[in-house]
Amino acid sequence: MIAQLFAGAALALGAWLVLRRGRGGLSWMALDFAPVLALGCAALALTARPILSGVLVAALLLALAMVDRAKRAALGEGLVFTDHALLPLVARHPSLYLPFLPRNAVPLGVAGFAALLAGLTAMEPAHAVPRLLLAAGAILLVLLLRRAEVFATPSGDPDTDAARFGPLATLALHRAVAARERPARQAALLPTPATLRGVVPHLVLVQCESFCDPRRFAGLPATALPHWDRLRAAALAHGTLAVPGFGANTMRTEFGVLSGVPDAALGLDRFNPYASFARRPVHGLAHALAGHRSGVLHPFDRRFFGRDAVMPCLGFTAFDAAEAFADAPRVGAHVADAALGARVVAQLRAATGPVFLFAITMQAHGPWPGADGEAQWLGHLADTDRMLGAIADAAAGLDRPLVLAAYGDHRPALPAARGGQDTDFLVWRSDRAAQVAARALDTAALHRAVLAALDEIRELGDSHV
Repeated sequence: MIAQLFAGAALALGAWLVLRRGRGGLSWMALDFAPVLALGCAALALTARPILSGVLVAALLLALAMVDRAKRAALGEGLVFTDHALLPLVARHPSLYLPFLPRNAVPLGVAGFAALLAGLTAMEPAHAVPRLLLAAGAILLVLLLRRAEVFATPSGDPDTDAARFGPLATLALHRAVAARERPARQAALLPTPATLRGVVPHLVLVQCESFCDPRRFAGLPATALPHWDRLRAAALAHGTLAVPGFGANTMRTEFGVLSGVPDAALGLDRFNPYASFARRPVHGLAHALAGHRSGVLHPFDRRFFGRDAVMPCLGFTAFDAAEAFADAPRVGAHVADAALGARVVAQLRAATGPVFLFAITMQAHGPWPGADGEAQWLGHLADTDRMLGAIADAAAGLDRPLVLAAYGDHRPALPAARGGQDTDFLVWRSDRAAQVAARALDTAALHRAVLAALDEIRELGDSHV
């Protein structure tokens, strides 16, 4: 059994070194290795087979290394501690994630691992191991890792901390620090109503999937966005929007615009505010606009990013998701932007009082099939442009003014869009045209700009509190 223990330990150690790739100082190796030891103890307690346990641990660590590498290649960012919340999404919607991994890596890896697992289970006999002691050791290590912040103080930057502590230690440290700080940060961001003066308009806030003006990028064919240009020319505010990610992580931008909360106020929960932070009531536009009937329209799985739990905490009282668009036309893999825009217009026309509709598009979501992904993306942008024009045109028949705000959640994960993280935004009001210079905002400032457009008196720089 001693030989099998050494063999299993060698497998786990080798995979851990692959994951580390030289990251982490020697003084913190114990903290970085603690999760590996906990996994090894748990696997051995369950299987009583040392080599099989080593294979299980090694497979998990190598999978983490592969995902970290793929995420860096596609998004310029490695694994962060909140990525565990995305695992159910990969299982439910693999077409949104697996294409970014190496071709055939998943099916070949799963098939090979299953064959190896079956072979080892048949060939390696179970040994007499102290199962209870091993399980107790795994539990103790997990409890210590949940308090990892008592051993070290991270900087909060994943790459800096991984270089100092190691990747697994960084995940444990960030999780522990976020959990400790979260209650106080949440308590500082309780829902706050806004005071609007003058005629209260409708508000339509459109989060446009992978939207940014392609005319800013070299090497792309000329693309007409006539409705965007028309609205921008009369907008109360427009320009570039600094978003907290490239190519993905929509929930970061979404929460920033809805809540008006800057990243600094979120601490480490900024990596995914929907994973834990926004699972209790926190300030949002829907809370601020308490006199509006508020609703979310998103033609996709309401559970994606946990929006089914988060949107009520942000003050929304209705949510039209995939089931409400079951018969809607599609363009490519997703519901057409035109269908989403038509539902927005229908709800505006049926309103008997002021409404706030938050529309989240899906049509332009990657990956984009075919040899020319950029051409696919540009075609989707043209449809998004027409949808925005249709919503704006509907303002003429409404019982009150309409504020239409639109922004891109992130740039598309395409070569032409690399080199920055900004997208584009505009805030337009049907009864108040303006000619203003473009400006650069972040998500919290866009939140304030939307509130300013709703108020007859408020200035753009005013806070929501």
